[in-house]
Amino acid sequence: MTQHALERAYAARQEGDDAGAEALCRTMLQGDPKNFAAQSLLAVCLAERGEIADARPLAEQAVADEPDNWRFLLNLSVIREIDGDSGAALDCARSATGLAPERFEAWGRLGDLAGMQGKFEEAILALERASDLKEDHPALALRLAGAAFETGKLDICQKAIDRFERIVPGHPDALRLKTHLLRMRGDRAAYGEAASQWLAAEPNDPAARVALAHALAQREDYDGAVETYRPLVEAHPDDAAHAAALAQYMLWAREFETAERLFLRALELDPKHGDAAAGLARLHIYRGEMDSAERLARQAIGADPGNVEGYAQLALATNSALTDSELQRLRALADDPRLEPGHRVVAGFTAGEVHHRRKEFGEAFDAWIKANELKRASPGDVSGIHYDREQAEQWTDRLRATFREVPDQRTSAITGQPTPLFVVGMPRSGTTLLDVALAAHRDIASGGELPAMPGILERFMEWARAENWLGGPIPEAIAEAMRAAYLSQYARYGIAEAKFVVDKQPLNFQSVGLIRHLFPAAPIIHIRRNPLETGFSIFRKNFTRSWTFSTSLADIGHFYGQYMRVTDHWRDIDGDAWTEVRFETLAAGFESQMRRIVEHIGLEWDPACLDYHKRSAIVTTLSSTQIRKPPSTDHIDSTSPYAVQLQPLRLALERAGVRVS
Repeated sequence: MTQHALERAYAARQEGDDAGAEALCRTMLQGDPKNFAAQSLLAVCLAERGEIADARPLAEQAVADEPDNWRFLLNLSVIREIDGDSGAALDCARSATGLAPERFEAWGRLGDLAGMQGKFEEAILALERASDLKEDHPALALRLAGAAFETGKLDICQKAIDRFERIVPGHPDALRLKTHLLRMRGDRAAYGEAASQWLAAEPNDPAARVALAHALAQREDYDGAVETYRPLVEAHPDDAAHAAALAQYMLWAREFETAERLFLRALELDPKHGDAAAGLARLHIYRGEMDSAERLARQAIGADPGNVEGYAQLALATNSALTDSELQRLRALADDPRLEPGHRVVAGFTAGEVHHRRKEFGEAFDAWIKANELKRASPGDVSGIHYDREQAEQWTDRLRATFREVPDQRTSAITGQPTPLFVVGMPRSGTTLLDVALAAHRDIASGGELPAMPGILERFMEWARAENWLGGPIPEAIAEAMRAAYLSQYARYGIAEAKFVVDKQPLNFQSVGLIRHLFPAAPIIHIRRNPLETGFSIFRKNFTRSWTFSTSLADIGHFYGQYMRVTDHWRDIDGDAWTEVRFETLAAGFESQMRRIVEHIGLEWDPACLDYHKRSAIVTTLSSTQIRKPPSTDHIDSTSPYAVQLQPLRLALERAGVRVS
């Protein structure tokens, strides 16, 4: 009878009925004052409602009478924890697991206590044991996932989440942890899906909305990030952090005026908001306003000496002329393991440029090496980046096989819209210089790096494979849909009206075959730069993660080889449809080359093209500071001081069949 009552008391406590459990324990003790099981359980009930002085002797007496009773030890661990003696509580739980290694309750208790005291390694081992003993216990699996996440044991975390979701699918706590895990793993597609599910499960949780907006931005869906984050700003108009975050997404979405208002609003609410000041500094650099950008960058660093973005914008605004103390701080940030990897990467690239300006070439290259290695391998804001050479070669083969010929026609396929003007080439080959110089012409507007064409090409290639299309006319309905998708960018980004709009998206070198079908009258200008200089310049810059080849000299050389294979193919089948220019020739004879290009486009010469650097246009590319100066041959040779370090790039280019000279 007593055993039955005891079981009922334990069941009542597990169901959260502490009052019922206490009543049963008191009844048992009236009949048997030495019922230490009832006494131990009563002690827990008393302690949890604050009567620790009455609970302590009851629990201690039970353990003293039966020191080998694992349950009594677990109950005493609860008393010790409530009493503030966490070390003694942990010792009690350890003793309990030694006495009852087959009891999941003992291991679960040990795992919880170890985790609360920051002993995550012990917590993981204990919770793994508990979860294996009780596979259908979702709370154990979730607690194990949390402890594993804290220690970076992502495989264990994933396994525990999977176990939890098999038992309790769609639970917000699991979705929250899963979202953070996938962010750490850099799985952008799954990260976005998990964040979307989390927000659906908890639509009023700001953290879920923040995560989804971040996930969308990581996939470069900046419009989606803006729309996801906007409700937070509307609901919390006096929150500086929300205003600054939305401003950053607006900046990436090219909503420059709104971004500026939000950054200023954030600084009005919190003058020491470093991220807002750094973001506003970036916008001023886009506009070429270097003095105000420097002031704002220093404001960001003053508010937060660890604000990496502030240092990055300061380096851009001052042509990397940082002080010794600023450089020392920047190097410390790049090496700080406590900092998010993405911030460490920015610090490393920036430090490299500062050393390069000082002609400290060894230190510069070391900084770039470390930044690229971290970017390539680390979790966090920067996902592990992998360039698939075989996949890149197969893509090149598909392009060459799909577009074996191009239309002969040169007449426009569009009416009532500006004609696209494509500037193609490798990143860091001079595409931005051509863009801003051409956009100074009275009949040309700049679209910058318009994002649509690479996606249109991918969708077309899927259609071509499904339909076994290998040339000939593209069905007009399909062609018109692709044209409309491309041209819709003009209104979306508020591009000025003109006869021509420049699109200098470098990856469009892959799309030349499709461009000739969709826009047969569109001029195409291909700019080339010395391969070694191009590759080195790429290696020094912090490209977005979609440029997977950019972190390795060998991968850069391989990708350059694929670029040459593709552009050689276009030249072979349609060489007279585009014009080529060498960056070195352009820099040395700028006016003559620009006149030749403008003539190829079919326009009269405009001297304003020579004064491009005096215009106040917004430029968002990595060359945003360089194009504020007249063309120069000063930087034609930047690789000589790094001849030894760049041998892997030289060898990779040679293996790819690229003439390095």
